[in-house]
Amino acid sequence: MNHQLSIRLKGTFGKGELAVFRDQVGLTPRGRIDDDWDEEFGRRDLRPEEAGKVELSLWRYADDDWNLSLRYEDAPLPAAEMEELRRTVLDAAGRAGLTATVRNLS
Repeated sequence: MNHQLSIRLKGTFGKGELAVFRDQVGLTPRGRIDDDWDEEFGRRDLRPEEAGKVELSLWRYADDDWNLSLRYEDAPLPAAEMEELRRTVLDAAGRAGLTATVRNLS
């Protein structure tokens, strides 16, 4: 998988805040916030595998350190779709009180 976009999120989610964030970004929940071993906290398939998989996933590195990663197999998400997704994530992060640092990787 190739990385197209990475958004580093700094701040703390409560259980309810994480659920709202995942809903706003369209992520299927994974992981338990009160389990220190859980690292992946959400995933969304934007393109199926047979069409050249594109996925968005949320990872926790520490209680206040998160990363949202957009990855693809064959072709990246078109620029307009990626920009819309980036705005959605940044808006949801702002509502959750998180600071975000964006890295376009493609």
